[in-house]
Amino acid sequence: MEIAALQNNDATYRDNAGADPIAQVRGLELRRRIQASGYMLIFALGITGAMGIIALMGADLLLATSLFGVAGVILLAYIGVNVAGPSGKTPVLVGVLLLVLYFYLLLSGGVNNTGLMWAVMLVPGFINLYGYKWGTVTLAGIGGATALILFYPDFPGLLAQYDTAHRARFIAVFGALTALTAILDSSRHQTQQMLHRLTAELESHACTDALTGLSNRREAYKAINELERRDRDLAGRYTVLIGDLDSFKAINDNFGHSFGDRVLQDVAKVLRDNTRGDDIVARWGGEEFLILLPNTDVEGGGILAEKLRKKVEALSETYAEDVRISISFGVAEGGSGTTEPGHGQLLAEADSRMYRAKTAGRNQVVTA
Repeated sequence: MEIAALQNNDATYRDNAGADPIAQVRGLELRRRIQASGYMLIFALGITGAMGIIALMGADLLLATSLFGVAGVILLAYIGVNVAGPSGKTPVLVGVLLLVLYFYLLLSGGVNNTGLMWAVMLVPGFINLYGYKWGTVTLAGIGGATALILFYPDFPGLLAQYDTAHRARFIAVFGALTALTAILDSSRHQTQQMLHRLTAELESHACTDALTGLSNRREAYKAINELERRDRDLAGRYTVLIGDLDSFKAINDNFGHSFGDRVLQDVAKVLRDNTRGDDIVARWGGEEFLILLPNTDVEGGGILAEKLRKKVEALSETYAEDVRISISFGVAEGGSGTTEPGHGQLLAEADSRMYRAKTAGRNQVVTA
């Protein structure tokens, strides 16, 4: 129960309190899409530059100039993506750029009618950029537009010469490649969703006391850190209650640990049901509980502690066993206008007052 003796052991909780695995997973997914965008641009730059060189060697200056111009735009886009940093708009901008290039090569034929080869990288690229759902929808639209261009008689702007068999094979391959890539990415997405759920469950287990369902010490430290930061910014105040069940060892010795666990669960329910939604109720350790009250001064904390003390005492009447349940509270205020150097001192003060409540006869609240 000595807070000062436990501060060093709990330092790792305070240091890691801000970690949010779910946010980290989402951040990784965004970085994956940004990375895919970069790879797509590099690939587009390489193949477009190669086509430009081939066209230049074939003395097709107009096509070579167009391809080198497109390569320059792609290079600028790649530099811009890296300078701007991670952004959810990057995959959209990259997709638009690649679509313009694809339809230009489709209509012009590129070098020796090889423009359709762009579809080989377009399919997996769009699935990676937008995921299997929106990627498949986008590719279905691209495939439909491509089929219209290829099979509509004398489509305006189509300069390339593709024979009928070539066009039919391309549409078939494009559809099959889209379906296969979407299926593979769907499996990846389902695996990722499962990992998200497991991460959330692990985070919940890491922050929750298994017996009472309350927040545990790790989550309590995280909440204190966040509340202290917020109240420092807003010049607010908060109050901490530390309560310890009286003579709990005797309850375990006389009635068994199973009954003791039931008492802990019932006390936890009383504390949770009689506090506000934004209050933090935690099992601090053993038979000790911590309650964190935002926007509350020590007077208000004392009033609540007295109410909770009476509610816990009333539990004695609900058991068939002849048992007396009571709790002693220490109350301390932190935040604006206090002299405590940090929440470590605040917790120590609340713990010290709780000790004084016990030495004064137990089943009491001490606020000063």
